[in-house]
Amino acid sequence: MEKKSTKTLKPLSSQLPRASAGLNLCHENCEEIWKQRPSLDFLQIHPEHLIQEKGGTYRDHLDELRDSYPILLHGFGLSIGSCAPLDLKYLKLVRTILDEHPEAFFSDHVSWSSLSHHHFHDLLPLIQTEETLSYVVERVEKCQEIIGQPLVIENISSYIRYRQSTMTESEFINELCNRSGCFVLLDINNLWANAMNFGDDPLKIMHEYNKENIRSYHLAGCTKQKTKTGYALIDYHGEAVHEKVWRLYKEALRHFGPWPTLLEWENNVPPLKRTLEEVQKISKCLDEVKAS
Repeated sequence: MEKKSTKTLKPLSSQLPRASAGLNLCHENCEEIWKQRPSLDFLQIHPEHLIQEKGGTYRDHLDELRDSYPILLHGFGLSIGSCAPLDLKYLKLVRTILDEHPEAFFSDHVSWSSLSHHHFHDLLPLIQTEETLSYVVERVEKCQEIIGQPLVIENISSYIRYRQSTMTESEFINELCNRSGCFVLLDINNLWANAMNFGDDPLKIMHEYNKENIRSYHLAGCTKQKTKTGYALIDYHGEAVHEKVWRLYKEALRHFGPWPTLLEWENNVPPLKRTLEEVQKISKCLDEVKAS
C-alpha cells in the first residue's frame, strides 16, 4: 500500500545527520553530562521532564543542556492505544519544544499505559486487530495534527501475546505507518528480546519491517530473569548492550541504512566514561556502514 501523504505536516528534520550517535539524558547521568560536556551528536530528552515548573538542579541542567546539544524528544506517556482521551496539554508542550528545536522529532511507543486518570509504570502491548489499527490510526493522525509533523513510533518489549491478535507486530506497525504517515523508531534490543522470549527468529522479524518507514534506532541492555519455566529477557536498560544485539544492529544498518541511534542506559548507571564507550561503539558501526 502506498504511504499516506503527510504534505500538510512539517517533514521530519534533516538537520540531524542520519549517521548520528546519542545518549539518553536521565536523572542518573545528568550531573556528569552537565559537568563534562562530552562530545555527542545529540541528547534524547523526555518531554515529561519538562512538564514541571522551572527550578531544581535537574531541571536547570536539562534546560541548559538542551540549548547546548541537538536533541530528540522521546515520550513514555502518550499512551497511543489507550481508550482515554489524548493529553492535549502534553502534545501542545511537545509542539512548543519542537518549534524551539528544529532538529528534533518526537517519538513514543506502540502501546497503552493509562486507564482513566491512572498511569501505569509500564508500556503494555495492544491487541493487534483491524479494529485496534483503525482506532490507533485516528489517534496518531490527531497527534500529528497537533505537533505539526509525523510521529515516530517505537516497537516495545512485550512479555505477553493476545489470542485475539490477527496481525504480527511488524504487520501492525507497517500498516499503521501506511495509513497515518508516521514512521518507526526501531528498538533493536526490544526486537531481539521479544524474539528470544517467544522463540522467534529476530533477523526474520526485523526484515519484515518496511524499509521506507525506519527513521531511528534504540540500543539498550536487557536483563535475564528467572521464571517458572526457565528465564526471560527483561528490557531493564541496566547493563551494556548484548553482543547479539550489536550484530543485529549492524544488520539493520546494512538493510535499512544509517539513522540516528540512541544508547539507553538508565538503571545501574555506571560512570559516564563507561556509557560513552557504548556510544562510541555506535559511532564505529555507523562509520563502517558509511564506508561500505
